[in-house]
Amino acid sequence: MNKSAIDAATDPADQARALRDHRYRSATTHEIGREKIREFARAIKNFHPAHWNEEAAAELGFNGLIAPPTFASIILLGVHREILDTLVNGYDSHRILHADHVLDLGRPLVTGDRISCDVYFESFRHFADYDVLAVKSVLTDQHGVVIQTGSTALLARTGTDSAGLAHRVGGIAMRCPDAPPTPGVVIPAEGNATVAPVSSRIPCTTVDFESLSIGTQLPARVVHLSRNDLVDYAGVTGDADPVLFGEQSATSTGLPTVVAPDMLKLGLAAGYLGGWLGDPAAATRFRAQFAHYTHYLHIPPPQASAIEFRGRITSLDPYRRKATVALDARSHGRRLFGYAAAEVLFPKVD
Repeated sequence: MNKSAIDAATDPADQARALRDHRYRSATTHEIGREKIREFARAIKNFHPAHWNEEAAAELGFNGLIAPPTFASIILLGVHREILDTLVNGYDSHRILHADHVLDLGRPLVTGDRISCDVYFESFRHFADYDVLAVKSVLTDQHGVVIQTGSTALLARTGTDSAGLAHRVGGIAMRCPDAPPTPGVVIPAEGNATVAPVSSRIPCTTVDFESLSIGTQLPARVVHLSRNDLVDYAGVTGDADPVLFGEQSATSTGLPTVVAPDMLKLGLAAGYLGGWLGDPAAATRFRAQFAHYTHYLHIPPPQASAIEFRGRITSLDPYRRKATVALDARSHGRRLFGYAAAEVLFPKVD
């Protein structure tokens, strides 16, 4: 093997570029358990009864507890880590950011589901100080039905990690697997298998669609988030990024203090929306932009940070009984999303 071939095999940018038009099929099947749903709901402060009580979930038409909309982030975090450990192993996983994130929901994950995951590598480019790998994740249930998809751009900051962030996590008890997962396989992507799932369910919202108009404001809600909450979330999801709970690790990257994970912010926003709707499964799409540093949620010690959530109707589709809701979250005077919105379905009138 000549030197150029060796460089191509070891340079992470070349590794990522070579993955275009391929997909990674994870060898792990994820079984959705009721206690894991409750742990995750607790970690994102989502106390809708359908996440906790089977009878409440049955009233919405489900035969088990339903997971909050962003529960799949647990699965995707693990699969993305597999990819970074086995396929694109030159990047520091603690320097990976997520840019625009789109989550399409055919239905929520339910107790007893056995979920498989495929990740499609759609594009690669270099932008400023980042290598950008756009990926689409497809979650399939035990019946072979695609139930959720997620699109995101993984931003890997290039350069030397002189701060040694990966070694700065200490004293945090993380519930990680006893052994590394079995590596998956990379195969060519064939056809358009990443079409967003379609929800055929009749929503059970408590909000009257006819009462809405463009500009309608949702009631505000305030949530408090502490550093202990960050540790709980990290323990449930397995996210061991040291800037989430290590003061020295955070400040060495230029942050004023530790920050909350982006998917935790989106999970809180989804819980806020579901609480207003009365049916957390009525939302069929979430989109959020949260890569810019000005949108970090800072958690200074020792007090908890207050987050105020608001929403506003920005479009209505009377034929499909669909509304688009712009979501806003602010803490310490800072916006936590560059942009965030959800699409919601309402029951049709007979």
